[in-house]
Amino acid sequence: MPSRKTEPETVAEPRDPLTILVLLQDLDLLLREASDPAQAAESNRMGFQTGGIEELRTARQQLAATLDVRILRHYEVASKRYAGRAIVPIKNRICLGCSGLVPTGANLVSQRIQSCQSCGRILYPL
Repeated sequence: MPSRKTEPETVAEPRDPLTILVLLQDLDLLLREASDPAQAAESNRMGFQTGGIEELRTARQQLAATLDVRILRHYEVASKRYAGRAIVPIKNRICLGCSGLVPTGANLVSQRIQSCQSCGRILYPL
């Protein structure tokens, strides 16, 4: 039987910055929950394992390195200001973070990063 070398598993790179930002926000929220001692104790009590924090931090650093510095800075400022909820959806031209109306001239289908003019959060269409 011939021996086959197995290639290391690779993860598909997200293509657009908005997808990367959504993934980054998810990782940040996971890290926040995993780092909270009360949350970790509750998770352990319910039978969940809380290991892997270093792997999450490494994944976050790798993901953040793929973003433009200005976009990453915008995300981090909004994330700090809004307790980790820097990216919010818009529905019917309304920001679901602050309920502000997005101007009709805004091109919401482009891959360009859009921000709410009222609250400054990064927007993504539903």
